[in-house]
Amino acid sequence: MAVAAYFAVLGLVCATWASSIDDMKLLLGLNDAQQGWLLFSGPLGNLVSFTFASALVTRLGSRKSLVLATSVYLVSALGIAVCFLLRAPFWLWCIAIASLGGTGNLFNISVNTQGGIVERKAGRTIMNSFHAMFSVMCLVAGLLALAASSVGLPPGWRLVGVLAVASVAHLAFLPSLPTDNDVAKKARGEGLRRPDMALFLLGLAALVIMGCEGSINDWVNVFYRESLAAPDSRVKWGFCAVSAAMTIGRVVTDRLINRFGAVRVLRLYCVFVAVGLGIALSSPYTALTGLPLHVLATAGYAIAGYGISALVPILYSKANRTKSMPAASALTFVGSMGFLGYFMGPPMIGHIAHATSLSLSLGIFAVLILACLFLRLED
Repeated sequence: MAVAAYFAVLGLVCATWASSIDDMKLLLGLNDAQQGWLLFSGPLGNLVSFTFASALVTRLGSRKSLVLATSVYLVSALGIAVCFLLRAPFWLWCIAIASLGGTGNLFNISVNTQGGIVERKAGRTIMNSFHAMFSVMCLVAGLLALAASSVGLPPGWRLVGVLAVASVAHLAFLPSLPTDNDVAKKARGEGLRRPDMALFLLGLAALVIMGCEGSINDWVNVFYRESLAAPDSRVKWGFCAVSAAMTIGRVVTDRLINRFGAVRVLRLYCVFVAVGLGIALSSPYTALTGLPLHVLATAGYAIAGYGISALVPILYSKANRTKSMPAASALTFVGSMGFLGYFMGPPMIGHIAHATSLSLSLGIFAVLILACLFLRLED
């Protein structure tokens, strides 16, 4: 329950920020390319944390590193809230987003390592259940954003309220986190190793999959507002549809994996992502307008959200069970690659969208995700 609570905290804070990116764009008066440059601060922070995250998690253990990462992550998110409230200048936004990216990477690695400890003790696949808590809170954050936009609550105050709840949860569940002293000692004894080819491919797949997820989360509201000309009451529809579908997918997928195997599920879900994105991103070019257009795009995003739901948990489970290096180090590598994609995908989309269109730029991931069909994994 404690580990699930921390997945929920990460999902709630991360999604509250993601659902506010279109508000940031309006507040600062940015075009797609300018927003792309601003969001690029995230992967820069991620790259900085990548240099020390593995050593920190390995030496401190995932429990201590999770406590540290969560505390600093919440402070970084508070910096984002302050930027909203004070209408901060561009350079201050860059610092805040970079800090969120770096600390979020460490949070992500630590909490998934904790999830791996519980999964190994359970003796069965339960990683999707943890990620379901992340998705539930993403849906909650999306619904809060939808309600806030309806009543005119500024995104800065919405983020402050969310951080207050997250801080209480952090303090309440901190004492119940599982310890991993034996794992940490073993990892220190074995030292850090370079990832083998199998682990490198897992990291590359995580880069693409989380790049796709991050790009959807960060740009879906902009897509509805600009490409679909949706009114304010419908701008958050796609974000909520993705979050709801990911929640459903992560609730049911552990059973499917235990029955049919991770490889079959991963390949099927990759197809779902490609098909769903294809439907959503092609919707502006149909003859539909108004509500039917928005419903079609939302259905496409829901299919894509269901598909992407299990892909990252499958990769993390595989990394946790690798024998080529300590589990904490393996997960640090795969998680850092994934989080790099999560933060690097959105700014890349912004620059391509500025030169072409948002539909075309997001469609790149519909193609890249199909490359995961050829990923060689063992059940």
